[in-house]
Amino acid sequence: MEYRISDLLDCLADAGQDLKPRGGNADRVRERTLEKLHGTSTLSVPRRQLRPMRVLAAAAVAVALLCGTVFAAWKLGAFRFEDEFGPAGKALDSYAQTYESDDAGSISADYGYASWVKADIGDYKLTLLELTASNGTLRAVVDVSPKREGVPAYRDSSLTLAFADYETVSSLPREVGGWKDRVELSAKLTESLPADAAVRFCLSGPDMEPTMASFRLNELDEAWQEMAASDRTHYATSAETQDYRFSLHSLTASSSVIYAVVDVEALTDYGREHLDVVPEFSVYNRSRQNSGTLLDARPVGQEEGVRRYLVGFLGSRPLNEAGDSISFELLELFEEGDLSGHPYYLFDVKLESLVPDAITLTEPEGAPTHGVNWQSVSVDAMGLNAEGLGKLHDDGTEPTVELVFRDGSRETVMDSAWQTGSPRTEHDAMLQHKSGSLIDGEWIAYESIIFGTPIDPAELETIIIDGQAFRVEP
Repeated sequence: MEYRISDLLDCLADAGQDLKPRGGNADRVRERTLEKLHGTSTLSVPRRQLRPMRVLAAAAVAVALLCGTVFAAWKLGAFRFEDEFGPAGKALDSYAQTYESDDAGSISADYGYASWVKADIGDYKLTLLELTASNGTLRAVVDVSPKREGVPAYRDSSLTLAFADYETVSSLPREVGGWKDRVELSAKLTESLPADAAVRFCLSGPDMEPTMASFRLNELDEAWQEMAASDRTHYATSAETQDYRFSLHSLTASSSVIYAVVDVEALTDYGREHLDVVPEFSVYNRSRQNSGTLLDARPVGQEEGVRRYLVGFLGSRPLNEAGDSISFELLELFEEGDLSGHPYYLFDVKLESLVPDAITLTEPEGAPTHGVNWQSVSVDAMGLNAEGLGKLHDDGTEPTVELVFRDGSRETVMDSAWQTGSPRTEHDAMLQHKSGSLIDGEWIAYESIIFGTPIDPAELETIIIDGQAFRVEP
């Protein structure tokens, strides 16, 4: 005997086992699941004929089928902020948008950052980041990387990189971010160069013939214009490169903070061998052109062939609104046959909602102890934003931020000794961004932080920034 799927779901609800997918889009997930399952039932019977034992057995099958249909691609199980941050993470769990990973919907990731101009030069690949000719000086910033395994790094190769037609001063190679060998070149010009002039680079050494690569002087500017004109937008939750699939598991945000959980799945033998190399993600609000700071990817789960990461973005001031497009990119990804590292543009998603209960406080008590007279503070479960008049600390130190809770406890979450990655207290800032701008002759300062552990703003009594106290009304 077969039953209508609606009868089975009703029975589950009556038994207190109602199926409710977690997350901000639970209704959509449930509707899509029912659409898939309605086509599997060919015979229905009146509900009064359903026998309890048969119903419970069929209900169990229905649950298994539903879970297999909706969550099959969620290979590591449901991610919960509560598991990552403790009980305080429930506030984020309640407002996380969750997504179905549909392999059929995966798109091919595009190369991004067209401004990075590349060229082969012998066994190496040059990535040109800057090329200028002004004030009688030719200058370039270049990254050098081997094209395949087994080729030594540039710094270990005894090779020399120089402008081919000029006497060159070359800096020692240095490591910047994921780049192992960044080199700066400069040379004196005997005459001015036209915008379309070709600048040649020469890689040479004791045991090799000189190898040449050439770039036009205006190539970077043209690449920037090309990228700006394309303005690509892919609304999707899964994208593939040569060796990997990237799938968005969930997304949550406050007015200035974005948290995303991303699964990385190996598609090839090379991908499986290099799966533990943490990708450099870039997450940002595409709808609003405000700068911010990226949170390094934090591993939060793994199984055979898949790794899960928590990534994030902190804006320089409140900048997120429901309906905004959130973009996901890779700053650098190494794949088989391409050891120079490529950036990728993955996909965009719409931001559905924000973590609520933000509190905005004004009119602080007390005089500032540094150069900024703070005017307002906005705080929610994820972090805080402060705005004030004056320049940020000229001595390079960070503002001192203290939280005073209603139970009488106090906690310093940032001060002059603060540094990312070294939490000293429960809510110690895990990420910080500061900026300033000159508006109508006055300096406006902005300070934003992400708490190491989410908080309940209702538990706060006072926020103190550089000696200025913002009191929270009970």
